Amino acid sequence: QRMVDDPETRVLGLRGLFVEARRQDDEATARAYAIEASRLAPSVTWANEALLEAQSADGDWGAALETIERRSSLGLIDKAAARRQRAVLLTAIAGEREAGEPELATERALQAVKLAPDLVPAACIAGRLLARRGDFRKAARIVEAAWKANPHPDLAKVYLGLRTGDSVRDRLARAEVLAKISVWDPESRLALGQAALDARDYKRAREAVKPLLTDRPTARACLMMAAIEEAEHGTASGQAREWLARAARAPRDRVWIADGIASETWAPVSPVSGRLDAFTWQEPPNTIAAPVEPEAVPDAPAAPVLVPA
Repeated sequence: QRMVDDPETRVLGLRGLFVEARRQDDEATARAYAIEASRLAPSVTWANEALLEAQSADGDWGAALETIERRSSLGLIDKAAARRQRAVLLTAIAGEREAGEPELATERALQAVKLAPDLVPAACIAGRLLARRGDFRKAARIVEAAWKANPHPDLAKVYLGLRTGDSVRDRLARAEVLAKISVWDPESRLALGQAALDARDYKRAREAVKPLLTDRPTARACLMMAAIEEAEHGTASGQAREWLARAARAPRDRVWIADGIASETWAPVSPVSGRLDAFTWQEPPNTIAAPVEPEAVPDAPAAPVLVPA
């Protein structure tokens, strides 16, 4: 505190008080110290980072965008990282406005896609909103570009559902396109398997999933096979029950993970630290068997779970 009272050491003193406030889990006080430090010395890295983290944790996306712009102009962050962070914040805005303000949400999602074409949530939002306004070609281009860089089940869901009036055969043909774009990534095989299952083309569904069954198939691959067997042979199928049993013991599929928290849904910040762009799509530690998924409730957010260290 004496250092803060001395103009020569004021910023350094604020840094010390900031650290102490964090140790005591007093985020409000820590934030006040960071704000004061950034006002006195705009180029201080720690204060800018702390300010951005606090704004992101609060969901104050507009203020966070301003902080990123300031950090970028001062050379505190490289251009690529700044573009990525701006894309994440714009995606957060688009996600919040998608239902009530679709025009604004579309604008923000397209800005995010331009900054980070491989950002899955941005491409999903843009694809849904563009399809809703009838711009199917642009929606498809955006989703295809993101899929090529980062095949993800959310992208497949958006892509196959671009035209609500399409037949199951149309969806199957679209799944074939995804498979070719990603050079038959496992995600494309699962998407194709589901599309073939919906079209009651059980042979095609099995062919799509078969390469995923060698070695140790994941829970989703096992559940897909169970669904195929049940659809073709009925609920009493012994093979369907066998695949369900295997799913319960199978390695877990990739999920969004940030700071030891796993979630089926993406979020712009970590629920633990408030860190921006913390979630990555990756395989969790397979220390426990994957549970057999219950029937999903539409639009219900998945509860995050702790991932063992």
